[in-house]
Order: sequence, then structure tokens, then C-alpha cells
Amino acid sequence: MKRKSPLIRRKNVKKETRRRHFRSIANLLLCLAILGGLAFAGHRGLTRLEFFSLKKVLVTGESLTLPDAEVIRRAEVELGSNLFRIDLQEVQKKLKAQPFFKTVSVQRRLPNALVIDVQEYRPELILNTGRLLYVDSDGEIFKDITDSQDKRDFAVLSGISDETILADAAGTRKVLQQALKLQKIYAVSPVFEKLGLSEIAYEKNIGFTLYPETKKYSIKVGLKDFEEKLKKFSEFFSKIENSKASVSSFDLNYPGKILMTM
Repeated sequence: MKRKSPLIRRKNVKKETRRRHFRSIANLLLCLAILGGLAFAGHRGLTRLEFFSLKKVLVTGESLTLPDAEVIRRAEVELGSNLFRIDLQEVQKKLKAQPFFKTVSVQRRLPNALVIDVQEYRPELILNTGRLLYVDSDGEIFKDITDSQDKRDFAVLSGISDETILADAAGTRKVLQQALKLQKIYAVSPVFEKLGLSEIAYEKNIGFTLYPETKKYSIKVGLKDFEEKLKKFSEFFSKIENSKASVSSFDLNYPGKILMTM
């Protein structure tokens, strides 16, 4: 029997390898086409099955300003709609238009429910820039205070303009966070119950000044060491609180002492 030369054998092997390669590609493309068709048919089937008709909408999380029924109304989804025909992103977009909602998540719960999870902003301060704005615990400005039901029983922060916010948003947020930190420290100090807090004034090169609710004087706190300064002031205040002296301001920015202006 005549043997084939090594060169011919190599050529045949290469041809067979190419054939197998082309068959593999063809099979892969066929599989992808079949899977695509099944997915399309499956999606069409899911969107037509009555089994997936929406029967209930659940609201979870923290919706403090709107009752659950109002959240559901604003979602604009109809009971009886096919669950897979509901555009979750569109529902989320509609609810995010509510200025108090910080995050909104909308998910399907098979076979027939929609779950709306809401987390709200919580106002901690009112920023006065010439208009009144809510500030949350993270130093984020989230709403103009214009509606009649908007609460106004928060301390006011002054000294920041709309122009400053636009020019330096990151810097403004740091100032807001510092103001919130100062407010939090002051709120647990012994003098808070006696003096309250009406306003926090901010000046770039001077820092923060507190204006008590029950007194006409100011308390200059500066830009740092809030806890130490307010502790020192609380100790000092306990000694002079019954004094009838007419005080216009306390300055806590002097190491080891408090400057009192009459």
C-alpha cells in the first residue's frame, strides 16, 4: 500500500481542522439564534400571562411625608397590569420627583406584586441664603421651603449665599457638615436646655457664631475644637447664669479663657 507523504498528511489535517472550526462557529451561531428566539418568545409570553397580573403594591422604607396610598398613587401603576410590562425605571423617576425622597427602589415580587422602597431626607437645619432651604444630616441641600406644610422649627444657618453654593458646591457642603457637627455637640451640652438655639451664623475667616433662642447675646465658637470650647463655656456659664450683667457676646476662641463683651 502506497503511503501518503508527510506533506499531504499535514495538508489534510489542516483542512479537517478548518472544517471543525467552521462547524463549531456555525453551531454556536445557530445556538445563539435559537436562544434569542426562545428569549424573545419567553418575554412575549411573560408579558401576556394573566398569572403575572399586578394585584398589590407594597411600600417599604421610610415615607414620612407621604402616606403609602399617596406613594402608590404617584407611582401611576394600575392593578391588573402585567408585571413585566411595568417600566421600573419610569416608576422610580416619577417618585424621585418628590423632593423629600432621597432614594427610591422599585422591584418586582413574583408572581403579582410590586415593591417600592423609599428612604427620605431628614431635615436637620434650615439654610438661609435669601431663600430658605432644608439641609439633611449629610450636609445635602434638598428642598426649598415654600409649601405651607413645610416645618420651620429648625435652627437657621446664615452666611452662605446662592452664589457661593454655585461657585463651590464641595466647599459649601463641608461648611454645612461642620455646622451640623457644631449643632450636634451644642445640643448635648448642659447649656442647650437653658439657652436653646435660634441661629448659627457663618463667616469664612471667623467661623461659627451661635445665637441662643432665649438670650440676645452671641457665642463665638470659631472653626474647630467645638467640644472643648463648649465644655469650657458650660462650666463658665454655670457660674454667671444668674448674673444681671448685660452681656452682648461670649468669645470662646481664646485658649484658657472666655472673652465676655458687655
